[in-house]
Amino acid sequence: MDTEAPPPVPGGVTYWHGEATGSWWALMPGRDQPHLAEADTEEQLAEMVGWELWMATL
Repeated sequence: MDTEAPPPVPGGVTYWHGEATGSWWALMPGRDQPHLAEADTEEQLAEMVGWELWMATL
């Protein structure tokens, strides 16, 4: 069975797995100030971070 690795969280973004919450977290840069992003899985977090970084370029 060939299993694909989850997409990586883009470089330059600090992220971690919260032992107490069980969630994945990332510290996202922002136009006004940084903010936290939360997801259930590392894959969801990577997709969310990628999308937010893309949206910030518009």
